[in-house]
Amino acid sequence: MTIPRFLLRLVLGRRLPIASGELKVQGPLAPITIRRDKFGIPHADTNGELDAFFAFGFCQAQDRAAQLEFLWRIGRGRLAEWVGVEGLGADRLSRRIGFRRAAEKQLSALSESVRNYLVAFAAGITSGNSTGLSAKPHEFAILGGEPSPWDAADVLTVLKLQSMLLPSNWDVELARLRILLADGAEAMTRLDPSGPCAPELRTSHAPNGIETGLNQLLADLAVLQSYLPRGGGSNNWALAGSRTLSGFPILASDPHLAPIAPPPWYLAHVRCPEWEVAGAAFVGTPGIGIGHNGTVAWGVTAALTDNTDLFFETIGSDGRSVRDAYGQFQTCEVVREVIHVKGAAEVCEEIIVTPRGPLLTPILDDIPYALSLRAVWLDPLPVCGFLGIMGAKSFDEFRKPFEHWPFFPLNVVYADTTGTIAWQVVGQAPERVGYSGLIPVPADLPGVGWKGRLPYDYLPYVVNPESGLCATANNHPAITIAATFQDGKKSDVPSLALHQLGMDYCDSYRIRAILDALTARSEWTMADCLTLQQDVRCLPWEEIRASVLSLMPTDPDAQDALALLSKWDGRVDSESPAATIFELFTAELCLRITQVAAPHSWRVALGEAGLGATGHNLFTDRRIAHLVNLIREQPSGWFDSWADELCDTLARVVKKLRREVGPGPAYWAWGHLRRLRLDHPLFAKHRLLSRVFNIGPVPCGGDCNTISQAGVRPAEPTAFTHNMANLRTVFDLSDLSRSMFVLCGGQSGNPCSPHYEDQLPLWQAGESINIPWLQAAVIRETKQILKLSPA
Repeated sequence: MTIPRFLLRLVLGRRLPIASGELKVQGPLAPITIRRDKFGIPHADTNGELDAFFAFGFCQAQDRAAQLEFLWRIGRGRLAEWVGVEGLGADRLSRRIGFRRAAEKQLSALSESVRNYLVAFAAGITSGNSTGLSAKPHEFAILGGEPSPWDAADVLTVLKLQSMLLPSNWDVELARLRILLADGAEAMTRLDPSGPCAPELRTSHAPNGIETGLNQLLADLAVLQSYLPRGGGSNNWALAGSRTLSGFPILASDPHLAPIAPPPWYLAHVRCPEWEVAGAAFVGTPGIGIGHNGTVAWGVTAALTDNTDLFFETIGSDGRSVRDAYGQFQTCEVVREVIHVKGAAEVCEEIIVTPRGPLLTPILDDIPYALSLRAVWLDPLPVCGFLGIMGAKSFDEFRKPFEHWPFFPLNVVYADTTGTIAWQVVGQAPERVGYSGLIPVPADLPGVGWKGRLPYDYLPYVVNPESGLCATANNHPAITIAATFQDGKKSDVPSLALHQLGMDYCDSYRIRAILDALTARSEWTMADCLTLQQDVRCLPWEEIRASVLSLMPTDPDAQDALALLSKWDGRVDSESPAATIFELFTAELCLRITQVAAPHSWRVALGEAGLGATGHNLFTDRRIAHLVNLIREQPSGWFDSWADELCDTLARVVKKLRREVGPGPAYWAWGHLRRLRLDHPLFAKHRLLSRVFNIGPVPCGGDCNTISQAGVRPAEPTAFTHNMANLRTVFDLSDLSRSMFVLCGGQSGNPCSPHYEDQLPLWQAGESINIPWLQAAVIRETKQILKLSPA
């Protein structure tokens, strides 16, 4: 235990959950037994489905009460009453979007069984908060207050909040809009050649004065993202038995999100007579997102399909109506929200909800325009998805519940003990008419809008592919479809409206590296998959290597840079000084070309303005592929001489390293300059408390485009990484009891718990832990037993 944590324990005590003995609690229908293993992972035995969901919520509250409270307050727009005026921007945005309002409306659309699941899970959280803790967590002792009671709508609120925060298209729309406003369509086209020839990009003009309201929106987004940094990425794959040593499928999944402490994932094993599951769930949600049920295993990545759009609204003179495509003004719903602020006066917000959705930007006296939000995840739609797969024994049984999944879109890979592997894109998507959704368009434009939602069968899926593998890494689905067929065979997947699903995907480097590795050999094992999850092969370097090494600089520092690069193995290893040269070289060039193309909005294009310090999005993360193409083609209109610019950049990188880091390569190891720190959402920047609640920093290899992802900010490449693998998992269907998991951090959110960061050394070493599955193994590994009895 560190000295700061020892002092916290001395002053406030350990405040650990009650993990042994017996408790009488409100909520369960029958007795529940919760065993915890040496990593603090709960194994809950229950007598029915509702008690299983109750137990899952109870355990999450015991281990992550402060994290749950934080999500509860962000979702309801009640953070400022806990942390003060600095939380006001996040509350204002949350109230405008209406996560909680939309959740309340959605309850009536749920089936009785799903609603009961959510009620039981929420009751478990409330009970765990109130009776499962020896004392309220340290965050409450510091900030005041008590853990809040949860209801079913709060669970939906968290799912809606996560749907906005996981990578989507709305943030890229905002980035495109700001570049368009500041530097025009030519700058946009030069920086974003991936899309858009879309007509609205070339022809539309944002209304005059929209920048004022946009600035307020961006300021509020910056506050929200300072508390909930977004991150985003992930890898997963499923290998058929023909490609594995065991002869059974192997499935691997490592989701990438912002580095936070505690992690966004929670490990558990829950059993009832109807089903049994083990794996990881997003904290605050009742479904296992990555896991297995003894027969079926599954893993996820963000699918990046576009389920959210922004529209320019023309406001009527009454300030309560918006113009439609026929030139008429439609009256909007008006909601008055009162935000209580700790230590300050309350703030009243008047929310305008248009026929498309809420206005995100304020209505200003002299500017009759605002931006509205249209999102599938705000609609009152039925929900099933992960709540319906616990007992699935086949792909058909597994696939069907996702027909009703209106939240964050995902690539789900599947494997079962019969040998079937599959891939399915899930997450309902809109059917657009008259526009592509790449940038905001006028809401009153005739023939523009949502016609409805795409049929479920339009979402790509593949079962038992000829190639014997399915893999995704936030790539365009066409890449995954193509990879499932051998010998150039045309996909027999039904005609899919892929263009309707969106255009904003990650660069293809990670998926290409994964496919290269998986197809190069057979007889894969779990250990091989764990190793591949840590791979740091640099494909961008392979593509520009010849161009860079052909340079003939006269500057000695540039010559030293080339000498290092010429001997580099092309791996972004933590101990590699050549990797540092490459990363700083490409970051500096991204900066230069962005400044050339967009002299007024280059910071936006690099994610350094408008969306906060952590405002990175897929527009920002695609800078490297854009740069690689420019270096290889070296088109005119950018620099007087590409060779001179590249040489000057190499020289500048080395000069900066000598000046700021050390005299030679022995000081320049990449992972020691750009490190990993796990930040606490409330106290990450606090002068004293950050030393207690943050974890690290520790050395970290990789970059945005390596399989082991560790995001790099082009404008500040040696800043702490903003995106990484919070969790790694591998499942061998020959024996699912051997399934492996590891969190970046630990199971507990309590800094005085032995499980706050006990998995971090394993994560760093590429090792994993087992969640015992067979009852004999669970009992053998049990360290604590808690029995819950109905009060």
